[in-house]
Amino acid sequence: MKITNESEYENASERADEIFNAKKGSPEEKELQELLKAIKEYEDDFVRMLRDNN
Repeated sequence: MKITNESEYENASERADEIFNAKKGSPEEKELQELLKAIKEYEDDFVRMLRDNN
């Protein structure tokens, strides 16, 4: 999963909030892990972009 814009980031964040307490081993827990990884990568890329522009 790759987040490429602000809209996707917002949707991913909302979905992560919805399933945050997913039961361990459930499909939602796997989805949550993928969402959190994609969110972190997007945020890291955003911070990197800000640093590069300064």
